[in-house]
Amino acid sequence: MMKVAFDTNVVLDAAMNRPDSEGSLKLVQAVVNEEIVGLVSANTITDIHYIVKKRYGDKIARAAVQNTLYIFEVIPVDGEACMEALGFPMTDYEDAVLTACADRGGAEFIATRDAGFIEAGMNNGCSAEVMNPSGILELIKEK
Repeated sequence: MMKVAFDTNVVLDAAMNRPDSEGSLKLVQAVVNEEIVGLVSANTITDIHYIVKKRYGDKIARAAVQNTLYIFEVIPVDGEACMEALGFPMTDYEDAVLTACADRGGAEFIATRDAGFIEAGMNNGCSAEVMNPSGILELIKEK
Protein backbone atom coordinates (compact mmCIF):
# COMPACT_ATOMS: atom_id res chain seq x y z
CA MET A 1 0.00 0.00 0.00
CA MET A 2 1.24 3.50 -0.84
CA LYS A 3 2.79 5.36 2.11
CA VAL A 4 2.45 9.13 2.26
CA ALA A 5 4.10 11.39 4.83
CA PHE A 6 1.96 14.43 5.61
CA ASP A 7 3.39 17.88 6.20
CA THR A 8 1.79 19.67 9.13
CA ASN A 9 0.05 22.15 6.82
CA VAL A 10 -1.94 19.38 5.13
CA VAL A 11 -3.13 17.91 8.44
CA LEU A 12 -4.04 21.38 9.69
CA ASP A 13 -5.99 22.08 6.50
CA ALA A 14 -8.18 19.09 7.25
CA ALA A 15 -8.39 19.64 11.01
CA MET A 16 -9.26 23.33 10.73
CA ASN A 17 -11.15 23.25 7.41
CA ARG A 18 -8.95 26.03 6.07
CA PRO A 19 -9.64 27.77 2.73
CA ASP A 20 -8.70 25.80 -0.39
CA SER A 21 -8.28 22.64 1.67
CA GLU A 22 -10.33 20.27 -0.51
CA GLY A 23 -7.28 18.31 -1.70
CA SER A 24 -5.97 17.99 1.85
CA LEU A 25 -9.36 16.80 3.11
CA LYS A 26 -9.61 14.19 0.36
CA LEU A 27 -6.07 12.95 1.00
CA VAL A 28 -6.75 12.56 4.73
CA GLN A 29 -9.98 10.75 3.81
CA ALA A 30 -7.89 8.35 1.69
CA VAL A 31 -6.00 7.47 4.89
CA VAL A 32 -9.25 7.00 6.81
CA ASN A 33 -10.57 4.79 3.99
CA GLU A 34 -7.33 2.76 4.12
CA GLU A 35 -6.50 3.53 0.48
CA ILE A 36 -3.06 4.74 1.60
CA VAL A 37 -0.97 4.67 4.77
CA GLY A 38 -0.59 8.14 6.27
CA LEU A 39 2.50 9.07 8.23
CA VAL A 40 3.25 12.14 10.35
CA SER A 41 6.38 13.06 12.24
CA ALA A 42 6.11 13.32 16.01
CA ASN A 43 6.73 17.06 15.94
CA THR A 44 3.63 17.46 13.75
CA ILE A 45 1.56 16.32 16.73
CA THR A 46 2.84 19.10 18.99
CA ASP A 47 2.53 21.67 16.19
CA ILE A 48 -1.11 20.69 15.62
CA HIS A 49 -1.89 21.12 19.32
CA TYR A 50 -0.16 24.50 19.50
CA ILE A 51 -1.78 25.96 16.38
CA VAL A 52 -5.30 24.61 16.96
CA LYS A 53 -5.21 25.64 20.64
CA LYS A 54 -4.33 29.23 19.72
CA ARG A 55 -7.38 29.44 17.48
CA TYR A 56 -9.98 27.16 19.08
CA GLY A 57 -8.83 26.36 22.63
CA ASP A 58 -7.38 23.37 24.43
CA LYS A 59 -10.38 21.03 24.21
CA ILE A 60 -10.58 21.19 20.42
CA ALA A 61 -6.78 21.04 20.15
CA ARG A 62 -6.71 17.82 22.17
CA ALA A 63 -9.46 16.35 19.98
CA ALA A 64 -7.44 17.25 16.87
CA VAL A 65 -4.37 15.54 18.34
CA GLN A 66 -6.38 12.47 19.31
CA ASN A 67 -7.86 12.21 15.80
CA THR A 68 -4.43 12.61 14.23
CA LEU A 69 -2.98 9.88 16.45
CA TYR A 70 -5.89 7.60 15.58
CA ILE A 71 -5.66 8.14 11.82
CA PHE A 72 -1.90 8.36 11.18
CA GLU A 73 1.20 6.37 11.97
CA VAL A 74 3.68 8.52 13.88
CA ILE A 75 7.35 8.55 12.88
CA PRO A 76 9.68 9.35 15.78
CA VAL A 77 11.90 12.41 15.61
CA ASP A 78 15.16 11.56 17.32
CA GLY A 79 18.74 12.77 17.24
CA GLU A 80 19.58 10.63 14.24
CA ALA A 81 16.71 12.08 12.19
CA CYS A 82 17.73 15.59 13.20
CA MET A 83 21.35 14.91 12.23
CA GLU A 84 20.29 13.34 8.93
CA ALA A 85 18.15 16.43 8.21
CA LEU A 86 21.25 18.62 8.46
CA GLY A 87 22.66 16.70 5.48
CA PHE A 88 19.79 17.52 3.13
CA PRO A 89 20.44 20.48 0.80
CA MET A 90 17.35 22.37 2.02
CA THR A 91 17.15 25.79 3.65
CA ASP A 92 14.02 24.95 5.70
CA TYR A 93 15.22 22.70 8.51
CA GLU A 94 11.69 21.65 9.53
CA ASP A 95 11.06 20.42 5.97
CA ALA A 96 14.40 18.60 6.09
CA VAL A 97 13.38 16.85 9.34
CA LEU A 98 10.12 15.70 7.74
CA THR A 99 12.11 14.51 4.73
CA ALA A 100 14.39 12.45 6.98
CA CYS A 101 11.37 11.03 8.83
CA ALA A 102 9.60 10.21 5.57
CA ASP A 103 12.69 8.34 4.42
CA ARG A 104 12.85 6.42 7.70
CA GLY A 105 9.12 5.61 7.53
CA GLY A 106 9.35 4.25 4.00
CA ALA A 107 7.14 6.94 2.49
CA GLU A 108 6.93 7.10 -1.28
CA PHE A 109 5.51 10.62 -1.18
CA ILE A 110 5.42 13.68 1.04
CA ALA A 111 2.19 15.69 0.85
CA THR A 112 2.53 19.43 1.37
CA ARG A 113 0.95 22.68 0.26
CA ASP A 114 4.26 24.49 0.71
CA ALA A 115 5.48 25.41 -2.80
CA GLY A 116 9.00 26.02 -1.46
CA PHE A 117 9.10 22.51 0.01
CA ILE A 118 7.90 21.02 -3.28
CA GLU A 119 10.62 22.89 -5.15
CA ALA A 120 13.32 21.96 -2.61
CA GLY A 121 12.09 18.38 -2.56
CA MET A 122 12.96 17.84 -6.21
CA ASN A 123 16.66 17.52 -5.41
CA ASN A 124 16.76 16.72 -1.72
CA GLY A 125 18.30 13.27 -1.83
CA CYS A 126 15.23 11.61 -0.34
CA SER A 127 13.51 8.71 -2.03
CA ALA A 128 10.06 10.24 -1.32
CA GLU A 129 8.66 12.59 -3.95
CA VAL A 130 7.32 15.87 -2.55
CA MET A 131 3.95 16.79 -4.06
CA ASN A 132 0.78 18.72 -3.34
CA PRO A 133 -2.23 16.71 -2.11
CA SER A 134 -4.06 16.93 -5.44
CA GLY A 135 -1.11 15.41 -7.29
CA ILE A 136 -0.99 12.48 -4.89
CA LEU A 137 -4.76 12.01 -5.21
CA GLU A 138 -4.31 11.68 -8.98
CA LEU A 139 -1.73 8.93 -8.44
CA ILE A 140 -4.10 7.11 -6.08
CA LYS A 141 -6.79 7.16 -8.78
CA GLU A 142 -4.35 5.70 -11.30
CA LYS A 143 -3.50 2.71 -9.09
